[in-house]
Amino acid sequence: MALLTLIKRVFTFSLVYFSLCVASDSTQEVGALLRWKSNLQNDQNPSPLTSWSVSDHENVTKSPCSWSGISCNNAGSVISINLTGTGNLNGTLDEFSFSSFPHLSYLNLSMNHLFGTIPPHIGNLSNLKYLDLSTNQLSGEIPREIGLLTHLEVMRLVKNHLDGSIPREVSQLTSLNELLLYNNHLNGSIPEEIGYLASLFNLDLSTNHLSGSIPASIGNLSNLEFLCLGNNMFFGTIPEEIANLKSLSYLRLSKNDLSGSIPTSITNLTSLKFLYLHINHLSGSIPEEIGKLKSLRLLRLSINQLTGVLPPCIGNISNLQSLLLGYNNISGSIPHEIGNLKSLRYTRLGVNQLTGSVPPSLGNLSNLKFLYLNQNQLSGFIPQEIGNLVKLTKLLLYVNHFSGNFPHNICQGGSLECFSVRDNHFKGQILKTLRNCTRLYRVHLERNQFTGNIAEEFGFYRNLSFLDLSHNKFYGQISSNFGKCPQLGTLNISRNDISGIIPPEIGNAIQLHQLDLSSNHLLGEIPLELGKLTSLNKLILNGNQLSGSVPRELGSLTEFEYLDLSGNRFSKLVPETEPYLDKLSCAR
Repeated sequence: MALLTLIKRVFTFSLVYFSLCVASDSTQEVGALLRWKSNLQNDQNPSPLTSWSVSDHENVTKSPCSWSGISCNNAGSVISINLTGTGNLNGTLDEFSFSSFPHLSYLNLSMNHLFGTIPPHIGNLSNLKYLDLSTNQLSGEIPREIGLLTHLEVMRLVKNHLDGSIPREVSQLTSLNELLLYNNHLNGSIPEEIGYLASLFNLDLSTNHLSGSIPASIGNLSNLEFLCLGNNMFFGTIPEEIANLKSLSYLRLSKNDLSGSIPTSITNLTSLKFLYLHINHLSGSIPEEIGKLKSLRLLRLSINQLTGVLPPCIGNISNLQSLLLGYNNISGSIPHEIGNLKSLRYTRLGVNQLTGSVPPSLGNLSNLKFLYLNQNQLSGFIPQEIGNLVKLTKLLLYVNHFSGNFPHNICQGGSLECFSVRDNHFKGQILKTLRNCTRLYRVHLERNQFTGNIAEEFGFYRNLSFLDLSHNKFYGQISSNFGKCPQLGTLNISRNDISGIIPPEIGNAIQLHQLDLSSNHLLGEIPLELGKLTSLNKLILNGNQLSGSVPRELGSLTEFEYLDLSGNRFSKLVPETEPYLDKLSCAR
C-alpha cells in the first residue's frame, strides 16, 4: 500500500513538473515572438501577425500554437515558424531570440522584406532541419555559427545581398540535402571541405562573385543530382572528378572563365538531362562519346572556342530537345544523323565554320521550332524536306553561300514567324512562297537575287514589324497591303526595280518609324498621307524619279531625324527656313 502511494506521488510530481516545464517553454516562446513582432515595421493593415497577441484575461499558461504561421508538437512547444510569402515582414532578425526555441525544426521567413545581417546566435537552433530566408534583403556574411546546426537538411538563403565567403563550417552540416545560395554577392572560392556533404543532392551557388577553381572534392558528393555553379568567375578546367557524380541530372557551369577541353569522362554521367557549359573559354572538340548521354534533353555549349566537327554520334541522343552550339569554331558538315533526333525542338548552330549542304534528314525533325544555321559557310540548295517542319517558328539562314530557289512548301505548317535568309545567293519568287506565312513578324531577304512582282505577291501580315527586301530584283508597284500591316515598324525596299507611285495607303501603317524606298524607279509625288506616320524618324527616298513639292505635313512629325530626298526631280525642295530642318540630318 505504501509502495502504491509512493508511485502515485512520484507520478503526480512528474506530471506537475512536466506541466510547469511546458508552461515555462510556452511562456518563453510567447515572449520571444511578441518581442520580435514589436521590433518589426508593419505597414500593412491588417498585419499578417494580428493573431500574435495575448489578452489580459488569458491563463498564465499562454500558448502561441494557434497563432498564424506557428505549429507546435503534442507537448505545446513551437516546432515550426512558417511566414513565407506574407511580403510584409519588414525589419531585422536582431531581436529574434533563437535560443528561446529549443525544439524548432522548421523556420521559413522567405519572400519578405527582412534586412540587416543573419545573427550569429542562429546557431542556437540546435534541432533545426529546415532554414529558408530566401528573397529578402539580408546582407553581410553567412555567420560561421551556421555550422552548429548539425541537424540541418535544407538551407536556402537565395536572392539576398549576402557577401563574404562561404564559411568552411558549412562542411559540418553532414545531414544537408539542399544548399541553395544563388543570387547573392558571395565571393572567394568554394571550400575544399564541401566534399564532406555526402548527403547533398542539390547544390546551387550560381549568380554570385565566386572565383578560383572548382574543387576536385566536389566529386565526393555521390548523391548530387543538381549542380549549379553558373554566372560566377570560376577559372581553370572542369575537374575530371565531376564524372563521379553518377546521379547527376542537371549540370550548369555556364557564364564563368573555365578553359581547357570538355572532359571525355563527363560522358559517363548517363543520368544527365541538362548540360549547360555556355559562355566560357572551352576549347578542343566535342567528345566523340557524347552520344552515350542517352538521357540528355538539353546540350548548350554556345559561346566558347570549340573546334573540330559535330560528331555523328550526336544522333544517338534520342531524347535531345535543345542543341545549342552557336558562336564556336565548329567545322565540317552537319551530319545526316541529326535527323534521328525526333524530339529536337531548338537547334542553334549559327556562327561557326560549318560547310557543305543542309542534309535532307533535317526534314525528319517534325517537332523543330527554331533552326539557326546563320553565319556559317554552308552552300547548295535548301532541301524540299524542310517543308516537313510544320512547327517551325524561326528559321535563320543568313550570311551563308546558299543558292537556288527556296522550297515552295516552307509555309505549309503556317507557324513561321521569323525568317532571315539575307546575304546569300537565293533566287526565285520568294514572296509568293511566303504568302501563306501569315504569322510572320520579322523578315530579312536583303542581298540576294530574289525576283517577283511585289504588288501581286505580297500578302497580308497582321503581325509584321520588320521587312527588308533591299538589294534584290523585285519589280512592280508597291502593294497597298503594306498599309494593312498595323505593327510594321521598318520597311526597306531599296535597290530593286520597283516602279509606280508611293501608295497613299502606306500612311495607315502608323507604327512605321523607318521607311527606305531609295534606288528604285518611283514616280509621282510624296503622298500627303506620310504626314500621318507620327513615329517616323527616318525617310529615305533618294535615287528615284519623284517630282512635285515636298509636303509640309512632314514638318509635323516630331520623331523625324533623317531625311534623304536627293537624286529626284522635285520642283520645290524643303525650304531652308522650315523649322523642323534644325533637328534633321538631311541629304537633299
